[in-house]
Amino acid sequence: MELVYAELKAKVMRGDFAPGERLEPAQLARVLGVSPTPVRDALYRLSGERLLEAWRHEGFRQPILAEADLHDLYAWGASLLALALEGQPPDPHIPQRSFSDSGAGDYPERVAALFRAIAWTNSNRELRFATVSLIERCHVFRAAEVRVDRRSDAAIIAMDDDFRFGRWSALRSKITRFHRRRILLAGRVVAELRPREESL
Repeated sequence: MELVYAELKAKVMRGDFAPGERLEPAQLARVLGVSPTPVRDALYRLSGERLLEAWRHEGFRQPILAEADLHDLYAWGASLLALALEGQPPDPHIPQRSFSDSGAGDYPERVAALFRAIAWTNSNRELRFATVSLIERCHVFRAAEVRVDRRSDAAIIAMDDDFRFGRWSALRSKITRFHRRRILLAGRVVAELRPREESL
């Protein structure tokens, strides 16, 4: 069940399923070479994590994100990261700083690594869990952000540098600007995620 869950989660976060696409347990089970039971269990677990939507009598589907949904997610992300950095400056010697590596992976992976590292500077476990949940829910549209905003890579590299060198005021300011720009471009990100023939 864990292997099925991990594989389906990776597919959802990569955007292998189109927005609104129905996910049939029997069909997925055939593709994965397993019985439908662990697939159904994994789909319920992913819907509990809000990576999928579960509709009564209609099964599961990849979420359809509207511009307003992205506004809320971006604003929530800015709030969580501000909370993580609130109060005393994080200890610059904590080992979790190694989570952040601007040279590793693509843009979605670098965003995830940096935001996870910021969350881990705070001792509040609930804040950490909420941030990881947000990172996973946002992962599917990070690639679209790069396509609509050429400054995305530069922004994450600049924030990563501030994090590495403990420039906390500069980091807070950049996080705020980063999310404000995401909010301004949310409509274009939504459009990028959907086939052109679909209405927005």
